[in-house]
Amino acid sequence: MQNHSELIQQLTPLLQDENFDSLLDQSTSHLSDSDRFLVRMEMRRLNQNCQRRIDMSNQSERCDWVELDGLEHRITAEAEHTLRQQLELYGGRYTVGAYEALMDSLKPEPEPELGADEEPEALRPFNMATLPMGYYIRRRETRHSFTSNVTLWQQDGAPVEGRTLDLSPRGVKLRCRTPWFPEPTKPIFVSYTDIAKEFTVPELKQGVSYELVEREERKDGAQFRLKRTDDDDKLDNTFERILSVSRLRTRPELNHLIKTARSRGYERQYLPRLASVPVAMSLKGGKLQPSMVLQTPTNSAQIDYWLDERGASQLSSALTDKRIARILKQPKESSHQLMYSFVHYHGDHKLFFSATLFELQQQELLNCFLKHAAGKDEFRVHHLQMHSIGERDRQWATHSPVNGRQSQALVNQQLNGVSLLIHMESHRPERPEIYQALYSDQHVNQLRQFGQLRVSGAEPRAIPCEQQELRREPRFALQTKVQIEVQGVEITGRTLDVSPRGLRVQLEESINIAPGSQLKLAFPDLQPLAGKLKLKNLDYQLVRHQKGVVLHLKVSTEQNHSGVVFLSHLLHQNRDKMTQVGSKMQHRQLFEGMKNLVLKRLYSLPVFIHKEGPKFVANLAGNSLVPSSCYQSLVDMDGLDLDAIFDHADIKQRYEELAKQKHDSPAWFGTLIVYWPQDREQRQVWELSQFADSQQLRHKMEQLYATGHLKVLSIQLDKAKRPDLDYLQAELAAISTHALHRAKELEQMLWQIEVVAEIRDITPEYLQQYLEVVETGPATAAH
Repeated sequence: MQNHSELIQQLTPLLQDENFDSLLDQSTSHLSDSDRFLVRMEMRRLNQNCQRRIDMSNQSERCDWVELDGLEHRITAEAEHTLRQQLELYGGRYTVGAYEALMDSLKPEPEPELGADEEPEALRPFNMATLPMGYYIRRRETRHSFTSNVTLWQQDGAPVEGRTLDLSPRGVKLRCRTPWFPEPTKPIFVSYTDIAKEFTVPELKQGVSYELVEREERKDGAQFRLKRTDDDDKLDNTFERILSVSRLRTRPELNHLIKTARSRGYERQYLPRLASVPVAMSLKGGKLQPSMVLQTPTNSAQIDYWLDERGASQLSSALTDKRIARILKQPKESSHQLMYSFVHYHGDHKLFFSATLFELQQQELLNCFLKHAAGKDEFRVHHLQMHSIGERDRQWATHSPVNGRQSQALVNQQLNGVSLLIHMESHRPERPEIYQALYSDQHVNQLRQFGQLRVSGAEPRAIPCEQQELRREPRFALQTKVQIEVQGVEITGRTLDVSPRGLRVQLEESINIAPGSQLKLAFPDLQPLAGKLKLKNLDYQLVRHQKGVVLHLKVSTEQNHSGVVFLSHLLHQNRDKMTQVGSKMQHRQLFEGMKNLVLKRLYSLPVFIHKEGPKFVANLAGNSLVPSSCYQSLVDMDGLDLDAIFDHADIKQRYEELAKQKHDSPAWFGTLIVYWPQDREQRQVWELSQFADSQQLRHKMEQLYATGHLKVLSIQLDKAKRPDLDYLQAELAAISTHALHRAKELEQMLWQIEVVAEIRDITPEYLQQYLEVVETGPATAAH
């Protein structure tokens, strides 16, 4: 099964999903019947219960007895941690797959031998600190130190006395006064004898049902970590009331609380700068379809790119079953991950064409597609990366990270349907002339096979990162031509969405314009529908803009404004036929759920630049629970060191200028050519503007590629916003109650964030553009 190992690794988190058979068929649709049968048998084998006991006492003296799923093992703390992570993938069960994964992790790695003149280094080099983004994903609730006498028992078993160590609404940690070995598969009933008397809650004396999560042997006796098995909201409220009333005698786990608040404070700065588009895929009608996208101010233009003239997203027809299946089977194969697209206008229709690098190579139409697409304004290169969403991921997504409460039923229904998360990074090539110079003797009509099927409907639903809804009217997706006159210059654009008194417009080219500027608008394509109303010289005011390309406009005055009259009538008459964009009732829980799914596994690397005295220092990088691919490509054996990037003269000048700005400034985007060997002193960085032309850039890339240490990085620098302390109100209040100075330290740290950077690894795109696509005439052989 070596050929399908990566596919099996992707499918493992989905084993406990109730729709696993459908997902398996979807993911293996590209395989032959015999291979599909072998993959199914292998998944069943890995999911079988395992009865092998593990004894590592001959490998380490630091072994303890650990009971997992009814079996006792003698293993180290590190091995226990690894094994528990594997058990999570199999629904808490000790399986063949979990056992084999642990055995693979214990295989020793060969250590390089020191040469005759080499000596081990005495000091470790400086490393950039890392911040676990989404730290709270690791734990659903805040635990409070709480001691109280309890009685424990299992069905048909004798009761034992114990004492609680910490308590949360859904869990408890306790110690028994006498040795006790409960059956791991049976529920444990806990009677809170002292609490029931003190707070007059007889239901706690009758016994609360728990399941065993962990048993830990200590010198003073065994400790048990238990989790409630019921979904009784009244019991949740009872425990919350007891902990609230007892807050003067209890104390939350401050370290966990501080790490949670810190993580949430920094993610509040990072998420609006997320440039990729996270797409949640759900199973509908036996097929994976995009159901939601996380929308940020930075990626909004990429989401709008897929809207046709009706305002319907065509993203689903680009993410086909075959393309997804190929990536799941070979997640490291860049020819499946790289997708090219362009837009062709046929009359009033907006038609999308897309193809992966693999598909173009198979049809021998790579040069023809790229040469034709490069002449289009809406030519884009997309990098697709994806991972499976398991049952445990959905559990985290549907519960609040602050109080552990479950989301509302409608939100749960949408989040529980998510089976796959795709990160789509998109950009227009900075030097499209490379593609335009390609030789191709194929006719452009052969590209019709890559035309996307037109789809209708409101999905995927955009979940805005910024939740506050200030509009007084609903907006509707409507694309139509608009002519804008500003400062005596006329420019053309298209509306993205409209309301009677406002609209969002995308221009054909960027302009330099200040918020509050007055503009004159005309709607030439809508004029035939307006009768005697004149849809030109309409007064509008600029509210804000995104990079000078997307304008948010509102009417300057409603008096005698024919645009307000016409749009009010048009939207009212066609309300049932049009797609509403945004909502005043935007569900915050849906955003929190999507955010939790995204933060568990990032594909970019966020870096935070702080003010330290008179200096601005890039000293903190964010990392997800599953390390990002960008982080893994830059980290070395000693840790993460990005000095070569942030000490580069151009980069340093950029972020220092941004940090000194008193008001919001446009983000800066750059492309870096990087020589990145293990030896940190040898690392070098070039900004794209340092190369006079494409030929000089190609020559440098060829030199670096030959060394095996070439990387191409995209970097975004953006001025940090004011820290959102209201968002952290609950955590800061809890920290202040027990350690006021720690809460003030955290607030001060958040105020010191001056610039937020995001680094993305775009090496595959540039290797394809400059080193693999080099045909310029008929004499050159195709690669």
